[in-house]
Amino acid sequence: MKQYNSKHTAALSTRGFYTILTVCGLIIAVSAWVLWSDSTAPEQAASAPSTPIISPTEALPDLSDDTPVMSEEAPADEATEPVDAPAEPEPAPAEPAVTVSAPVYVRPTSGAVITPFSGDELLFQPTFGDWRVHSGTDFGAEAGETVLALTDGTVQEVFEDGLYGTCVTLSHDADLITTYRGLTDVRVVDGQAVTAGEALGACAESIDAEAALDPHVHVEASRAGTAIDVLELLGESGTE
Repeated sequence: MKQYNSKHTAALSTRGFYTILTVCGLIIAVSAWVLWSDSTAPEQAASAPSTPIISPTEALPDLSDDTPVMSEEAPADEATEPVDAPAEPEPAPAEPAVTVSAPVYVRPTSGAVITPFSGDELLFQPTFGDWRVHSGTDFGAEAGETVLALTDGTVQEVFEDGLYGTCVTLSHDADLITTYRGLTDVRVVDGQAVTAGEALGACAESIDAEAALDPHVHVEASRAGTAIDVLELLGESGTE
């Protein structure tokens, strides 16, 4: 029995020794790992990038003075040349005012009116002994007296009429036409320009169509084909 206990005690002593040795080894290993970890932590902290953490309560730095402002103006080296404003057109020179003078009218003879213009009214015609319209104005004159143009115009025609003898027709401005009947010694030709008061010819001794009257010149006027009173052109209101 003693022999068994001594063997059992010796076995336990041997196991305890190895257990303690193992624990001591573990302690040494753990201590070495802890010491190694503490020595490498500062190096890792130094190598790690530092990222500043901005607290929401901290004010952001004022970058208004340092922030470049985009300008719409062109850079100095690319400045465009000033554009000249379009020149205003010069006013057109004023055209000289054209003065239109009123036409001048003169009596064809110095004698009185023998038979006036009747228009639509019928007048007694002593030569034929009937009543008819009188489309012209009869101006008394001495045979051979000069007959004058009423106003400026152009000789349109010199012609012969079976009842009124030699006649001269003038064209004037504003569609005015004048005809002088019962002439002799005509002094103008077709196409000739005449002025107011210029001699057209002389008064004949008589006119067959109005032979019952004293010597005179039968003068007719029309505007745009409509007969008008010669005395209206002369500014006379009735028979003299």
